[in-house]
Amino acid sequence: MNLKMVPEYPNRIARIGSVLALLGSLIWVQWPINYASFNIAAVILLIATFVTWVSTEISDYREGEIFNDNIKSDDVDKLNSIIKIIDRNQFYILKQKSIETYMDADDYKGLQSLIYYKQNDIFHFHNVKIQAIYEKFSNEALEFYMSFFGLYTYDGHGRSTWRPSGDRYVSDEVYKEIQHEIAVLNRKASSLAERWEELINLSRQELKGASKAIERYEL
Repeated sequence: MNLKMVPEYPNRIARIGSVLALLGSLIWVQWPINYASFNIAAVILLIATFVTWVSTEISDYREGEIFNDNIKSDDVDKLNSIIKIIDRNQFYILKQKSIETYMDADDYKGLQSLIYYKQNDIFHFHNVKIQAIYEKFSNEALEFYMSFFGLYTYDGHGRSTWRPSGDRYVSDEVYKEIQHEIAVLNRKASSLAERWEELINLSRQELKGASKAIERYEL
């Protein structure tokens, strides 16, 4: 990540120096102050040191703003990378599509890609609130994905299903158990959709004011 680090110690020394110069010039003008006998040269020096001090403070403030924007922009870049993975289609499937006997083989491709992304992700969000929700979403995505493919397998025709190969029938007892597992999976999918919305809404609040924009699709 490209962060423009603020040179803290040189700036601090410059600030201290400007304040000392301001105090020194004030003493040279006269201390305690006597308005009847100002030294013109000292007054000019006082004004110059005051301007220097104000300029130093403004410079530090601007550098702080740039530093904060760089941090927020890094988080926006990271979030946008994740949005490309959990795209509109993946979100729609999590939120709207019920899990049935046969599912498209790539219905949860976005979750699979996120799991791989997270495993190799060595950079955290700078914002701890966003990072916490991201961790929860990623962990829940892994749990759902493992549960789904613990029950479903590819049928070789672009679909995944819980049915045994050859479309063999299962007993009523096994069928009821499978339907219960599917109901649990549907609840987990809905929970994932809600967690994703939570991550996006929180990020919009926390990263407000960044010079980069969070990519959008209708939630």
